[in-house]
Amino acid sequence: MKIAWFSPLPPKKSGIADFSRNVLTYLKKFSKLILFVEDYWPTESLVRDCLVVRYVEKARINWKVLEQVEACDLVFFNMSNDFRFHSYVYELLLRYPGIVILHDYVLQFFYAGYYLIEKRNFSGYIEKFKELYALDLITTNTAVDRRTAILNFLKKIYVEHSILWYPMNEEVISKASALVVHSDFALQNIKKKFLSKPVVKIDLPYTLPEEALASLRSNSYSFSVPKDRPKLIAATFGYVLPNKAYELVFKVLQSNPMLQKHMEYWIVGGTFFWYNIHSLAKKYKLQAIVKIFGYQEPEKVQEILSCVDLCIALRDPTMGETSSSLLNQMLLSKPVVVLNVGWYAELPNTLVFKLNPESAEKELEEILKMSLFNRSELIKMGNRAKEYVLAHHTPIHYAQKLMEVGRQFNEMINKKND
Repeated sequence: MKIAWFSPLPPKKSGIADFSRNVLTYLKKFSKLILFVEDYWPTESLVRDCLVVRYVEKARINWKVLEQVEACDLVFFNMSNDFRFHSYVYELLLRYPGIVILHDYVLQFFYAGYYLIEKRNFSGYIEKFKELYALDLITTNTAVDRRTAILNFLKKIYVEHSILWYPMNEEVISKASALVVHSDFALQNIKKKFLSKPVVKIDLPYTLPEEALASLRSNSYSFSVPKDRPKLIAATFGYVLPNKAYELVFKVLQSNPMLQKHMEYWIVGGTFFWYNIHSLAKKYKLQAIVKIFGYQEPEKVQEILSCVDLCIALRDPTMGETSSSLLNQMLLSKPVVVLNVGWYAELPNTLVFKLNPESAEKELEEILKMSLFNRSELIKMGNRAKEYVLAHHTPIHYAQKLMEVGRQFNEMINKKND
């Protein structure tokens, strides 16, 4: 079977690139792969035994690639909320339907980035929003320009947690011939709105490189952490964005002197100029215990993670996402704290600490206090989490399931066309 695969690939720094790296290792054992990439060359070891086609030239799609796409039995488009890696795939999908692997249920910020940053077309975003929801973001207040109106709206739905009312995923879903999602949350929401759209859930795989996983040792770190590790180390990983609820953690730490004395909070991930996490830590007077690392290469992230006792992976509001970084943490036997929303609510209660949104601060404080004096419980939970990920979230299982549902989708699509 010949498969066309559209996705960012290493060396691109993207969670979807890491996802594809692990899945393609097994997928190419079951099929003949054509990897469609933008104007760059993927890591050589990944593309061995695959055909690589660069379908973007000088910031434009080479539409002749469609001739090669049409010769494939299955066409997969990976789509996420990050316009930097999926804009060309989006444009291609509008003209050529395929099976969309939808990594984020909410695509609101993809469209915002696509129109406002990449295209510099504020009217385009306004018209697309009006097309999807029959709402005009430009009011009778002529003093507000288009850019300000859009940014005010995005801030409003973000702060008010109403972003799920306007996911802006309808166009991508309608254009897809079929969909693969990674959560029951996404599956059920799509089924409600698109009754006849073929859609299936496959459990997201971890994205740690398997060779790195095999060689990693839990005590092989070079950080300045004493061997007896007197302080509890909690950490949040990934891009530093406001919906990761750092302020909630800061409030808990500020209100409890005992926690400040006996723990540190590490923040590991790339930052954006418009969200100043350093200023937020200073606001709560927590500079002494909050360590901000900034972006780190994957190997360094693993090294840092090996030092951590407890991971905090909150999403408030959730974008309907699933989290490969959380799976990676669980895979390394790390206990994790999550909010009981979206995909995170679907994880078994024995594997993660779940906070109810209405009482999250109080519950997080209790978990942190328990963690100070009961490290053995953290170890037990971490071990259970690792066993679960190895049983349900492996790349080989994902590749096998993808081939199975791909064939089923193909039969359904062919029958429909006949």
